[in-house]
Amino acid sequence: MQIERVQIEEGFLDGLDLSFRPGLNVIIGARGTGKTSLIELIRFALGVNGYTPASTRKSIEHARSVLGSGQVTLTLRGANGPVTISRSADDEMPKADGQFTAPIIFSQTEIEAVGLHAEGRLRLLDSFVRGRATIGEAEAQATALASSFTSEIAEVLDQIATLTEQLNELPSVDASLSEHAQKEAELTASSTAAAEKKKQLDVFSERLANSAVRHDHVERFRDLTVRWSETLSTEIHDDEIEPWTGPAPDPLGEMRPAFVRALRRLRAVYTEVREIAEQADTTLVSIASDRTVIEQNARQLRREIETIQQGAGAIVRQGAALRERKAQLTALQDLLKRQRAKLASLRKKRGEQLERLEQLRQQRFDLRNTAASGLTKSLGPRVQVEAVRSGIFTNYADLITAALRGSGLKYNEIVPQLAQRVSPRELVEAAESNDFELLADVAEINRDRAARILAQLREVSLGELATALVEDSVNLRLLDGQDFKDASELSTGQRCTVVLPIVLEHHDRVLIVDQPEDHIDNAFIVDTIIRAVNNRTPTSQLIFTTHNANVPVLGNADLVVQMDSDGRRGFVRIAEALDHPDAVEAITTVMEGGAKAFSQRAKFYAQFHNV
Repeated sequence: MQIERVQIEEGFLDGLDLSFRPGLNVIIGARGTGKTSLIELIRFALGVNGYTPASTRKSIEHARSVLGSGQVTLTLRGANGPVTISRSADDEMPKADGQFTAPIIFSQTEIEAVGLHAEGRLRLLDSFVRGRATIGEAEAQATALASSFTSEIAEVLDQIATLTEQLNELPSVDASLSEHAQKEAELTASSTAAAEKKKQLDVFSERLANSAVRHDHVERFRDLTVRWSETLSTEIHDDEIEPWTGPAPDPLGEMRPAFVRALRRLRAVYTEVREIAEQADTTLVSIASDRTVIEQNARQLRREIETIQQGAGAIVRQGAALRERKAQLTALQDLLKRQRAKLASLRKKRGEQLERLEQLRQQRFDLRNTAASGLTKSLGPRVQVEAVRSGIFTNYADLITAALRGSGLKYNEIVPQLAQRVSPRELVEAAESNDFELLADVAEINRDRAARILAQLREVSLGELATALVEDSVNLRLLDGQDFKDASELSTGQRCTVVLPIVLEHHDRVLIVDQPEDHIDNAFIVDTIIRAVNNRTPTSQLIFTTHNANVPVLGNADLVVQMDSDGRRGFVRIAEALDHPDAVEAITTVMEGGAKAFSQRAKFYAQFHNV
């Protein structure tokens, strides 16, 4: 898919209407005539981000400043016909009437700086990787599921902690029951009448205990339905769909009634869940009413027992209360058992998704590694490209920092250490199980600090942290003498001699580069840039801005565009083939300093070379 036409309304390049050709398109002109502005407006219109956050921000600011309140429109043409993309300064995203493949775009500063930024180097390599989109979709699904399971695990762990704390009461209840059993035995042994009434009271006590268990069970269910009801109510809005008042057909078509039907079903579900919650409330009232009747009968029997023997009523009342509590705690034991089984199931499901996530990320690394090896083979022996598994910890470290913020811990010094030594899965599982000893050993910190870190992590949502991406990194190296030097050790010019050959390896996508010759010498331009340009297929498309005459002349440009400016507005002065007289004149004047300067240089060279 190639760029066929660029149209600009308003701003510095107001009225520009430029058609590009297949092959090499070279934009020339004095400084300040709008060459870079044209490239940035193309980038802006297509929504192509820069290779670093800083370059993305700078590019958008540049485009909006020169566009003003206007609009830029591009026509791209591919195998399926033309696609029109437009974007105004106020638009957050481009507007397109079809799908398109964005070109590879490099600004002048990106060529210079991309080798210094880990994220930029990775994006540079990724531009050669195919199949990442499919992996990305599967990764997003696995991430969402693993994150959801992590949130559920946190809820279940809280419930287990609460149940365990409540069940700590059970031994003391059992001990109290044993003591009361002796007192009740003595009571029934001392009086036949008291024994008979105690027997009747035991029936009521059992019914009360059963009632308490039923009440707790229904109450937990009622709370569940209320939570779902509240969740559904926050998701359903009564906002009306904006009506279509323009000419037919309605652009929403069948989507409009389908959306209305979906909302209607959601409201029906919400109403049904709310009604179930109300039914649960009614059931609770009924249980409470029955309990009142039972308690009245039990109270009467206790009075009668009290008349037979002083103090007996209190004994049987305490015994009934203890048995009721024992029944409640016994029911909680069963609930705790189910919650532990649910926890094990959730952990297994999350583990499967995290393993799937790791497999997908390994697949993506394998693709990157293959691309890096291909580039090294193509550009060797001068340039080496190496992919490194899980070498960028920025995102993971940022998530740990966010989780520990406000904890009072001096986390800035420990976060890099944690990010590089403890995987996201290990960190989350350690937090959930409070395994501070493991964290202390792996991260090489003292146990008290490890325990405080895990305690803080348990206070935040761990779903995003569990699936945190430790991104792959890319090393770029240049052969300097007998040794390879990393990009971070190179001068600006040397970094350009590493990055540019990699950029020019793109043969199947439109490539746009703003002034690729800065900071490099003419010999490199001829040996590397021109050779790469001439090796591309005739149907490929390159768009370069340049001040170097070697690019259009030795690159045999298919189109030469000269930009000019009257001080208020930039415009296209000529757009012709390389051999057109106007193009020759523009190259001679703008790039060679005029015919006289070119002739004098030619005479000078002729003195020392057989030309």
